Amino acid sequence: MVICHSRNPNTGEVGHFYERDGILYPSVTTILESEIPKGKNDPIERWKRRNKNWKELQRRSQIVGTIGHFRILNRLSDRTIEIPEIGVHEFPDDLEDLLDIIDFLWDESGFETRIGYPRKIESTLISHTHKFAGKPDLRCPIKCDDGHTRLAVVDLKTSNAVYDKYIYQLAAYGLMMEESPEHNQFPDVGIVINLSPYEDKNPHMVPKVTEFPKAKLLKYAAEFAEMAKNYHARFGDPVSEN
Repeated sequence: MVICHSRNPNTGEVGHFYERDGILYPSVTTILESEIPKGKNDPIERWKRRNKNWKELQRRSQIVGTIGHFRILNRLSDRTIEIPEIGVHEFPDDLEDLLDIIDFLWDESGFETRIGYPRKIESTLISHTHKFAGKPDLRCPIKCDDGHTRLAVVDLKTSNAVYDKYIYQLAAYGLMMEESPEHNQFPDVGIVINLSPYEDKNPHMVPKVTEFPKAKLLKYAAEFAEMAKNYHARFGDPVSEN
């Protein structure tokens, strides 16, 4: 059984941590947030400077993204994937409209017709070699344009851009898949699917499907492995909560 924590009780770090057998592992995003420097030209930092109410906007985006994300994954899964608890009082007034747009964009992408079986959806993986954990949205075989079926790791986003951080996430998931007895191999392709429901960001209301070949993911995976090494050098290796 895996338990999630928002803080490491041993070090005080804030982030996302997975506990298995009494051992706490930092998430992929926790390592990325810690190890990728944020300069003044970082797009998120620029956005924060432009918007004094960035915290409210960010929370709104998180709620829409989380609920939209789980709605799509539940369409693909043969089990119910529980949505994280969010207070109804936090729901944006236009939530249903935005969720309908996300559903529309997913259908427009046509990606569901490419997905084969077995499908692993929102299930936890752990890298014991590099000492981190995470939950890829989707791991499955997909039909490629050349007619071949290949092992893919897929990440859904409600932003309208593909950032380096997203590629690092896919690559880190690949490292965990390589260690997992479910796969025992690095994925052949990583895919980011952008389903942005915001008219100012996506005025033509089109989905984006961006594929990254194995060679590129392996390059990012090597860099992420170094980030994980540096992270643990600063904060220590995963240890028992007790």
